[in-house]
Order: sequence, then C-alpha cells, then structure tokens
Amino acid sequence: MLMKRIRSLVILFCLLTLGIFTYSFIKGKSIDTISEIDLHQIKEVVTWQDYAGFEGKVSDANEMNSMYDEKANNFDYLFQKSDLVAEVKVNDRKQHMTTILSNVKILNVYKGDKEKKGININLYEPIRYEKLDVLMIFGANLPMREDQTYIVFLKEEKTGVYNYVSSLYGKYNTKEDAYVNVKNNELSVKDMMKNDMILFAFDEEKRQDITSQMKDDGYNEQEIKSKLEGYQRLAELKDTREIIRASFDQLVSKNNRIH
Repeated sequence: MLMKRIRSLVILFCLLTLGIFTYSFIKGKSIDTISEIDLHQIKEVVTWQDYAGFEGKVSDANEMNSMYDEKANNFDYLFQKSDLVAEVKVNDRKQHMTTILSNVKILNVYKGDKEKKGININLYEPIRYEKLDVLMIFGANLPMREDQTYIVFLKEEKTGVYNYVSSLYGKYNTKEDAYVNVKNNELSVKDMMKNDMILFAFDEEKRQDITSQMKDDGYNEQEIKSKLEGYQRLAELKDTREIIRASFDQLVSKNNRIH
C-alpha cells in the first residue's frame, strides 16, 4: 500500500507538470510570435516514452497528445480525416510561448486545395520549447529536418494554422524515414538533427518489468493492459508507418495526383 501511495504521488506530480506544459502549449498558440528558433542551438532533448504511444482523448494520453486522432493508424482513415495532404519543406521556425510553429512551403498537393501549391503555411510540430536550449518531445515525432522534404497529413484549425492528424503517423520523409532508437528517454541533439522519428525500446523483458512493477503497486489488470497497449503501439510504430507509406505510394502511383 505504501508503494502504491508513493506511486500515486509521483503520478500526481507528473500530471500537474504535464498540465502546466499543456497550458503553455495551448496558450502559446494564441500569442504572437516572439522569436525565431534555431535547432542548431539546442543543447538538450527530453522525451516522454510513457505517453508517446497514446493519442486522442483516452485515459492514458496526456493533454498534449489529446489533440491527435487515436484512430489514425491506418491509411484510409488518416487520408479521410486530413484537410490537406501535401509535400512540404521547412522554411523556418518561430516560438509561440513554449510552442514551436514551423513555416513550410507546399511543394505538391495530394489532397485539398491544389491552389495551395507553392504557398507557405504554418504548422505546429508536437514539440515543446522548454527554454533557450532545451526541447521536449511529447511523442515519437522529431522536428522536420530543414534539408529534407516530407509528406504530411494535416488538419486545419479555425485560425488557418495546421496540425498533424496524428503525431505518430502524420509525417513521412519523401526519401526514407530515418529512425533513432531511444532507451530510458535519452536522446542526443545530434541524433535528433539527423533523424525523423523515435523508436522506443520495448521488448519482452520490459513488458514483464512494467507488469511486475504495476502489480506490486496495486494496479488492476485493466490499468496494466492499458499501459502495455501504449508501449505496444510504439513497438509496432515502424511497421505501421511503412504500411501507411506503401498505401500512399500505391494510391499516388495509380492516380498520379489526388485531389
């Protein structure tokens, strides 16, 4: 019981911390740009594996991830829910409070208004700008690299700014996605700058450790199952993304352009 009480206090602290982060993220969207961001000046990257596998308004998702669609883990649904599917390239990034807003140029349009080709739009990336030299990654999605182009699945907000439909499945390098394996939430700035997505370590040993620890702390079977589902989604992330990419490539090849 003591361990469960301690665990509950730790979780409460984490939730309060995440609440503050989320408020800053959401509040930041309504505040004017105050500075430009140069990722080359970042000295530390923080990741959150415990929450990275959850999206949507589900019990285990933090508020940051609740803005994304938990059902968007297949191509048909992802494409249907997108207001804009396009090839883009980053121009620059700006800071809105602790939120990163990326300005990108649309190179091709595969769904949506084809007149947008050639124009610039603003896109929120699922990253919190902690302070001048620290980035916090809330999922598995790393910042778009400035020397690469990407296929993105976007939803448009009322303000005209865009968000990914899914932070896990809403962005693909047009050449090939570069993945970096992360253990214990440790990610170097160098690895962040040369990769597109995070692969969090999750094997049978980790599954057993999580299950054993949660049982010791007094969690019931449903709570344990829910937590493991989030980790399993991360374990299958690369395979799921490759299926979505293949479906997209097949549809584009068949139709040449989609509108």
